[in-house]
Amino acid sequence: MDRGNVMELSAYELIRYPSGQLVLTRSNLTPSGTPASGPRDVVGVYANEKDAQSALARLRTAPASHPQQ
Repeated sequence: MDRGNVMELSAYELIRYPSGQLVLTRSNLTPSGTPASGPRDVVGVYANEKDAQSALARLRTAPASHPQQ
């Protein structure tokens, strides 16, 4: 499966599929603050870059609510 381009923001990952669909996912963090391997939660699915980037910008400014595991 081709995952396309990936942009990361700590525990968040924006995946662009060849179809043009963008999927924003979140993973748990390791004690050192890096994303852990394993399942990811889907935060949102977007049809265009503008909406996906807007969601990432909101996550950057939001208070931390994702517990480290």
